[in-house]
Amino acid sequence: MLKVFSHRGSRTLSITLLLAATLGLSATLYIAQTPAARTALPTHELPPLAVGDWVFRSGTSRESHLIQTLSNSDFSHIGMVVSLHPEPIIVHATTDDDPQRSNQVLSSTLNEFIDPQLAGSFAIARPTFVRAEEQQQAALWLSKQLRKPFVLADRSHPHLYCTTLLVDALQHTKKPFQPAWQKINAPMFSGEYLFPQAFADYPDIEWLYRSKLSK
Repeated sequence: MLKVFSHRGSRTLSITLLLAATLGLSATLYIAQTPAARTALPTHELPPLAVGDWVFRSGTSRESHLIQTLSNSDFSHIGMVVSLHPEPIIVHATTDDDPQRSNQVLSSTLNEFIDPQLAGSFAIARPTFVRAEEQQQAALWLSKQLRKPFVLADRSHPHLYCTTLLVDALQHTKKPFQPAWQKINAPMFSGEYLFPQAFADYPDIEWLYRSKLSK
């Protein structure tokens, strides 16, 4: 996602800052530690991963903090593991993880996804309602979505951001996947949106790992 919300195009920063002002959120809430001061998040402690695992992160940007505030969540972004060798690869929809590939669906290594400049902490969960063959099918589908444009819009309009990308990837599962959308009511930003917390709250998941907040 969803690392950052952008309203139907590349105007992410201006609309997000406007929303922050509308909600009366103080800029002091968004002061984050500089990337240079962050230490690398641990990957050597991770349990074995599998295709289909969900990787959450708490972002370091002001927009990420805004998403966490709106959803009352530790998380601002989510992606799915689509392959494991030679290293875990995650497909996700984002605005600015990679300046050369902005506002699109992209693939990142796990280390790129949890880079300290982008992630203050991260967590990994396994959806237990999805069968192994369905995970492979979802991973193949996601790999075909690369470079599709990031589109933030409410539920009633065409959209493609980090959470909706994963929902679409899992529509073929035998057990329906129906995470809860959240109603937002604010000037310039209203309607139903899907936050990473809806995935974290889903009943049929197994938490594999949670890192501590990077200091």
